Amino acid sequence: MAQLNYNLCIGNSEQVRQARQADLVEWLRASGVRLKRIGQWWYAADSSSLRIQGNKWYHNSKGIGGNAIDYLVKYHGFTAQEAIAQLSKAKKNDGVKEENIISASATATKGFDFNAIDLHGDQRRVLAYLIKTRGISASVALSQIRNSNLFQESKTGNAVFPMKNEQGAIVGAEVAGTMNFENTRFKGLKSGSNTTCGFNVGERQNPKYVLYFESAIDLLSFITITQRKGKSMKSCLLISMAGLRHSLVSNTLQTFGHGIATPVFCTDNDVAGNEFIHLCCSRYPNSIVKLPDLNFKDWNEHLLKNLT
Repeated sequence: MAQLNYNLCIGNSEQVRQARQADLVEWLRASGVRLKRIGQWWYAADSSSLRIQGNKWYHNSKGIGGNAIDYLVKYHGFTAQEAIAQLSKAKKNDGVKEENIISASATATKGFDFNAIDLHGDQRRVLAYLIKTRGISASVALSQIRNSNLFQESKTGNAVFPMKNEQGAIVGAEVAGTMNFENTRFKGLKSGSNTTCGFNVGERQNPKYVLYFESAIDLLSFITITQRKGKSMKSCLLISMAGLRHSLVSNTLQTFGHGIATPVFCTDNDVAGNEFIHLCCSRYPNSIVKLPDLNFKDWNEHLLKNLT
């Protein structure tokens, strides 16, 4: 089986070695990528050809494979140096307890610089992706651009959603791929992002309700669905967790909701989402659960299947 050959002479050799051996499954799950397990192998949720185990991956139909660094370069558009940084950061955070995530991420955020992201001068690819592929209304997508809540990355064409804290400072960025690899698109956070914050839209001062979604795409899909029904979202703050993050819920309920806002969990219709909701409802007895119709996996699928 042919293996991809990248020039990895970047940084010290020990850092490169550790990055090569990083657990791909853990990195992908932490980045919000959906995986399914068949036997000893993990696969992207919508692919039966690209398989992953530990730090190794194989693409059966193309006869290629490699280590963790190769994967991030090939399928997520990172440079080798960026891939090493991502995997090294994941290695450092491995085994950190939930209670310690807030302080650890706060330290990491000191190095986050939104201006370091190479952004394109226009957002045509991102707009086309959101409107034509994801079914999000043009008015919703354009309003995010006008409010500096949506950008397009130059090199990859990825959609970039800035993550803001309660003061409005950008402390991270959620990324959604606009290009398709084996029916799977990249989803994740920019390196250094504060994982206790998320992309957010709506009432940021004194929200009555704080709604939590698994991705920015689901969040914007929910807004589109709600607007088409003529319903109001007054006094609501909508936040993307970019996955399922208990520390984000805890932090934002205090910083945005001041400990009195009602959490509303709008996760996916799957095992992981249901387990997350079960634990959250035990922690926050005033919780409300609002899921897509049972026939749909997530809010974007709900939107797309109901377009006429």
